[in-house]
Amino acid sequence: MEEGGHPELDFDPLDPTKLWYRDQFPWHKVGKMVLNENPKNFHAEVEQSAFGTGVLVDGLDFSDDKLLQGRTYSYSDTQRYRVGPNYLQLPINSPLKGIRTNQNGGQMDYRTDYGEDKNPHINYEPSLLGGYTEDQNNGQEHEPYVEGNIVREPIDRQNNFGQAGETYRRLNDWERDDLINNLVGALSQCHKDIQNQMIENFTKADEEYGKRVAEGLNSMPKDDKMEEAVHNAEQMGHPSDPY
Repeated sequence: MEEGGHPELDFDPLDPTKLWYRDQFPWHKVGKMVLNENPKNFHAEVEQSAFGTGVLVDGLDFSDDKLLQGRTYSYSDTQRYRVGPNYLQLPINSPLKGIRTNQNGGQMDYRTDYGEDKNPHINYEPSLLGGYTEDQNNGQEHEPYVEGNIVREPIDRQNNFGQAGETYRRLNDWERDDLINNLVGALSQCHKDIQNQMIENFTKADEEYGKRVAEGLNSMPKDDKMEEAVHNAEQMGHPSDPY
């Protein structure tokens, strides 16, 4: 999707609860990932793996989505806490050419690949005494133009039911059946008011969607104990919590 507000859409494209349907916004091939073997050591290759949204290759840039921006800041801090301060030195996380940072010391620090002209005791930049320096060959930086007020307010184009209905209609028959069965099974344990509210939401998304959930709930056998618990809770003034 090209940058911009896209007023032709009935939803905000940066709303993380919305989908960009492939037929409206065709995918572009950016690479190929090949899975050619299973991990040999689950702890070393799976539990210590650290994927970061802040690690980008040339040609990619950060999204304007505020949720994704927040994750970009938090992932590295989380991995330093979960795995260790030198998590990028671990083979599963290190690039093929090795990691080059000014991080020295701390747990898991086993780096020994300092060049003859590099001072291993320098962990800041710039320094006249040596140490790594930032690579200036970073390519062309993306410089989007932004103007307006920074505010905290609800998204103006929410369309909370339009995409939900469209997504339901795009499902295969077996996917719809599974969805309805799962919803009916979960909602059958809920208070009647909650069931009615959910049926109303599903109906706003798609009439068939709401009708099938309602029919499924009506066909469920009555649980006498559940009915008694709901009745007792209502008598005690807690209609939303029968237990």
